[in-house]
Amino acid sequence: MGAKESSTRYSRKPALDLFFLSILSFSSLLGWAGEAKNDQEKKPNKETPKPKRGVQMEYGPFLSYSVRSATKPKDENIACKGIAIKLGKNNEASICFDADLMRFSAGWTGGFLDLAKTNIGDLKGTDPATIQGALKFSTAIAPGWAKNESFSDPRVAAQGPLHAAWAHYKGLFLNGDKVVLSYTVGDVDVLELPDVIAKDGQDVFTRTIRVGKSAAPMSVLICDVPQAVSVPSEGVAQKGMAALENGSVTAALIIGETQGAALAILDNSRIVLRLPALIAATTFKIAIWNGTRTDLSKFVGLIKDDRNPGRDLVDMCKGGPTHWPPLVTKGTLGAESGPYVADTLTLPEDNPWNAWMRVSALDFFSDGRAAVSTLNGDVWIVSGIDSQLENLSWKRIAVGLYEPLGLKIVKDTIYVLGRDQITRLHDLNNDGEADYYENFNNDSITSPIYHAFGFDLQTDREGNFYYMKGGNQVLHDLPFHSAMLKVSADGGKLEVFATGLRAPNGMGIGPNDEIVCGDNQGHWISSSKINLVKPGGFYGYMGDPRRADPKHLPPTHDGYDAPICFVPYAWDNSSGGQVYVEGDKWGPFKGHMLHLSYGKSCLFHVMTENVDGQAQGGVFRMPLTFASGIMRARFNPHDGQLYVCGLKGWQTNASRDGILSRVRYTGKPVNMPFELHIVHDGVQIAFTSALDATAASDVQSYEVEQWNYAWTKEYNAPELSVANPEKKGHDPVTIQSVKLSPDHKTVTLVIPDIKPVMQMVIKYKIQTADGTPLSGAIGNTINKVP
Repeated sequence: MGAKESSTRYSRKPALDLFFLSILSFSSLLGWAGEAKNDQEKKPNKETPKPKRGVQMEYGPFLSYSVRSATKPKDENIACKGIAIKLGKNNEASICFDADLMRFSAGWTGGFLDLAKTNIGDLKGTDPATIQGALKFSTAIAPGWAKNESFSDPRVAAQGPLHAAWAHYKGLFLNGDKVVLSYTVGDVDVLELPDVIAKDGQDVFTRTIRVGKSAAPMSVLICDVPQAVSVPSEGVAQKGMAALENGSVTAALIIGETQGAALAILDNSRIVLRLPALIAATTFKIAIWNGTRTDLSKFVGLIKDDRNPGRDLVDMCKGGPTHWPPLVTKGTLGAESGPYVADTLTLPEDNPWNAWMRVSALDFFSDGRAAVSTLNGDVWIVSGIDSQLENLSWKRIAVGLYEPLGLKIVKDTIYVLGRDQITRLHDLNNDGEADYYENFNNDSITSPIYHAFGFDLQTDREGNFYYMKGGNQVLHDLPFHSAMLKVSADGGKLEVFATGLRAPNGMGIGPNDEIVCGDNQGHWISSSKINLVKPGGFYGYMGDPRRADPKHLPPTHDGYDAPICFVPYAWDNSSGGQVYVEGDKWGPFKGHMLHLSYGKSCLFHVMTENVDGQAQGGVFRMPLTFASGIMRARFNPHDGQLYVCGLKGWQTNASRDGILSRVRYTGKPVNMPFELHIVHDGVQIAFTSALDATAASDVQSYEVEQWNYAWTKEYNAPELSVANPEKKGHDPVTIQSVKLSPDHKTVTLVIPDIKPVMQMVIKYKIQTADGTPLSGAIGNTINKVP
């Protein structure tokens, strides 16, 4: 179904392989501890720990995640872009659709997903989700539909989606507790509804498939049963049925009029459905069962009278009933007395679905309402954002997204970045909930390795989208990782924009399309930093540290594109995103950049300059502290104030699992550093207020030190003396004198031998002209001295 243009959008109306898995345990490098001891290792009299919030959460009818369908490592079968769907009125069974390959990787009964060791099940997750219950059927990692009668996997290294000319996932429709999948095979549109018939102790999986007009025959994979034998057709076998036995029997049967469709067995190991060329759209229904041979007759008897080809799938793609009533919370205004205060938009943490409110991204509609995503896959709309925050309404409008860490609203339509794709949400019947989860772009590769997140989502003035893929511990020859990616405004094209990123948890785009991003300290990244990103740029991360050697070095192996600035490790051990100040309602910083620290739960003002085409600058920590690691920020077009969100997951000093806060300008005097410039004989610092001449002109009011970083694959890069590069440590910098500008707002620290340096820290203890104490520190990088 092509609902891309015709549907109503959210408006202002209220292969992986075993090697990959073997390195998952290295997640402790970002500060995450290992798992707790197994229950068997605990003392018998000790109470079993309560399941984590993410395990208890009600995720909704489906959950997008990397899903492992085998219980034995040697039989590893992972759907990297898996969509696990609950089946039946009482969730009697589940099925997993692979959006890369258009196959059903597994069907099982007795549970949904084991999330205990995932990022969304625990704070220390490292693994894909695993099916929970008894596996009833599965397919190998191969295309779910044949091309030229072949099911052979054509992908390089068995990674990423099939080429769109073979098959392409378009999205899913949610209608009550039912999920209708939409995809194409070649130029043929397909709608598919998975379900289950649970009766008399038997569970029969069904696939209702609506296939559009087709010019040639087609073949769809039903199941793989390795090393099996065909079940004889006599006795309980029924016409049109195919069955294979390998310890148990797996059988498939066409329900209803066949229209020339037929089941076939290939190589005693695979059941496929063969469809003829179709002069018009036709619906088929396939039943799949697994059990003992003695129970095969029960399967046949259960469905022998069912000649109904299934529900009208087109009708199901027009929107369904609502799922989640709105909740109300009361916010809290900040009590600080300074020019900026942090107000709290209280999260609905106590909710009927036990939804874990780890807020991962946000943006605003044109009317001032906010949309937020959570790491556990939800999207909520927040209304009632006014000056007092006394009546905040929270509406859960989408679920089941794969670890979304980016959200952007374009023309009042929500786009969400998950690990698997950019999803565009549509409300087809204007009931306030998403009915169509459109795949806007899923051309990148999804790896279930812990660090391979998709970070942030931004747009430039032409409407192109940008996001980043983490590279830490992901093999550096895996495409689309360690990179910033660009997606065309129509979603049709994905390209690598820049490379050399390690764990870039956040980015920003300025008013003139300045593209910036942070990156987190670790292998090859000496300290957290802020990059000005240019097309084709390389920003220092060399790939998996255990595989870095000369033959893997990029063309710029003798160096990398210098950042705007490094940030001292003690100030920011895990960076978030950036945002540019919009408008005049947020004090004197219009057009300036702000940088968020996830690790230290704080906010920095960034002062930048351009010297002969080279960007450089420094950061000043604003006097605000947040209860969670902040990593995304937006300015609300309605009130002009800054809103930040974040969570507690990997390394951070956060005390709360998640927050949504407003950083509000109170109108009180701002006494802070405003601009930073390097001159031929020193450093100029401009302040927002006039300074006391005596204190500002005194050399003793300042202290400066500097150092360089080693560019190394070692995790803790040494900090090196500038004067003696072979020696670890910092160098004090002598200030010859201090000059004060006529307006008393700018000081020049005269340093005659000033030179490029990776890290400088300038401490000051002065006062304003009215006697207000003014002290702090600036951390900056000098790439070029004019």
